[in-house]
Amino acid sequence: RQVMATLIVTGRLGRDAELKDFNGKKCLKFSVPYDVGFGANKATVWVSASMWGDRAEKLSQYLKKGTMVEVVGTPSVRAYDKDGPKASLDLNVSELKLHGGGDKAKPSSDNVSDDDIPF
Repeated sequence: RQVMATLIVTGRLGRDAELKDFNGKKCLKFSVPYDVGFGANKATVWVSASMWGDRAEKLSQYLKKGTMVEVVGTPSVRAYDKDGPKASLDLNVSELKLHGGGDKAKPSSDNVSDDDIPF
């Protein structure tokens, strides 16, 4: 019997996504943070996300620093040695939702009153 884990993360991109080519296959790499703990114990966990194929290429223009995204995928932990042993939380993204603009997005300045709403 096979066990599978799914991780859902919502956060603002830490930097612009990078589109890479691996032997002719497109891969979009980006980082999404989420917070754990409260008060003095609060910490930010960064998820290294990757998306493959045509969707990766099409979405690359929209995934800029500060863009709010929700990603769903299969998580894995990768150990590496850089200034001592470390670990990375990686996510192979199967679904991605955009939740509005980046840090520079501004609210609409249109003035709409209740009388303008048709219901």
